[in-house]
Amino acid sequence: MNATELNVAEDCLYPSDNKYDIPCLRSDRQGGHLLLPFAPYGAGRKTKTAQTIHFYVDDYRFASVWKNPAKVLNTCARAVIEPNFSLFDTTPFAQGLDLIYKKRWLARYFQECGLNVYADLNVSSKFYEVNRLGIPAGYNAFATRGTRGHLAELETELMIAREISGQAIPNLIVYGGGQEIHDFCNQNSLTYIHDFMTEKGGANG
Repeated sequence: MNATELNVAEDCLYPSDNKYDIPCLRSDRQGGHLLLPFAPYGAGRKTKTAQTIHFYVDDYRFASVWKNPAKVLNTCARAVIEPNFSLFDTTPFAQGLDLIYKKRWLARYFQECGLNVYADLNVSSKFYEVNRLGIPAGYNAFATRGTRGHLAELETELMIAREISGQAIPNLIVYGGGQEIHDFCNQNSLTYIHDFMTEKGGANG
């Protein structure tokens, strides 16, 4: 499929294995070793030339992707991390379920169009279980957002990645979080990517 010819995504249903009809990811379209350049969606030229695109940015920056997912295909990307819609403990469950449906639908759409996908594990603890829906057993391509002072959450997300993949050392990318998170990734053989913007400013990242 020629991404340069894509303007609008087809509206369709994908196979599901759960009562909420959340689409299943394709095991043959998993992300492998992280392809560089690695850039956030909405970063202009950096996004256009990135080999791997992530969505660990403010939601408004990628809100238009749900309306027109084909926009992501008009880049050089060969892999993407699932869109990370913000989910907090205060998010109503129905709303959270809707956002999980959307990110997994988008991920499956990207896979159908030839991109490899990392499943996003960065949700609040309230949504850990439903966030696993549609990720098949044995899937081994994950990503999350590291946050300074929140090592316990990363430990849980690593456990989830191990359970789904069946691997003691899963293929898990951790974006940002500072030195404590970086050290944890080194100790567990995880891929850590610096978030230079937030770390430079001293903010949680």
